[in-house]
Amino acid sequence: MREPISTTDAPDPAGSYSAGIRAGEFVFLAGQTPRRPDGVRLLDQPFEVQARQALDNLAAVAHAAGGSLADAVKVSVFVRPGIDVKAFDAIYRDYVSAPYPARTLTVSDLAIGEVEVDAILHLPASRAGADRP
Repeated sequence: MREPISTTDAPDPAGSYSAGIRAGEFVFLAGQTPRRPDGVRLLDQPFEVQARQALDNLAAVAHAAGGSLADAVKVSVFVRPGIDVKAFDAIYRDYVSAPYPARTLTVSDLAIGEVEVDAILHLPASRAGADRP
């Protein structure tokens, strides 16, 4: 069984996808970019602002699923060429904690901002609530 996850605390999906999907004990969070919940893109903002907005959006969807980024078991990060990966890592550590999730970081020519981040959460039924599938 698949259950869609959505929240008004993150921007609506910009296409035919869900912000998140719960499948058993796992929640798959769609990639989040530097857009405010009202949909305004922060393309003219510095990298740190863009990275924090993308991670804030991801955290909001995780919260809507009944968890947090502390429940992440896998994170994928896409950054534009020339981005200081160490700068991203410093920001990222404000959102995750040890033991850190597995992570892939890919340099890519993104069309919408300097960063995009997605994640997979592990939320056992005992953590997500007994009424969850």
